[in-house]
Amino acid sequence: MNSSLLKRITNIAVIALAAIGIVFAFAFIAGMNSGLDISFYLVYVMIFLVALIIIGFTIAQIVSTRQSLIRTLILLGVAVVIILIAFLIAPSELSEVAQRVGVSTGVYKWAGTLMNITYIMFFGVIIALIGSLIYTKIKK
Repeated sequence: MNSSLLKRITNIAVIALAAIGIVFAFAFIAGMNSGLDISFYLVYVMIFLVALIIIGFTIAQIVSTRQSLIRTLILLGVAVVIILIAFLIAPSELSEVAQRVGVSTGVYKWAGTLMNITYIMFFGVIIALIGSLIYTKIKK
């Protein structure tokens, strides 16, 4: 995506949001309670729009070059494999504590999956750190 186009879009969005914010600030100062209610809804809409814009620009940047698209697909594949492994090794039967609390089997399975993902990622980072240290020592 063209850098000048992105700057232009960003500048227009900032000016529009600043103008809307000033209007609602004056409405709030003037004592209009409806201005405050509308402001809350406006904040929700703005957060949603910002999230959509971020996702849109990210996808546009990913598909802009073939190499970044391939890297992203490889990373997504690795993430899917990690999640699948974590899900497969997660316990299926409820523990005594889970039965007393009244947790369903599905929730217990996904909680175990998330714990396994955390462990896998933690140990993966430790292994990558040690590998990086060894690589830099060998390279010198």
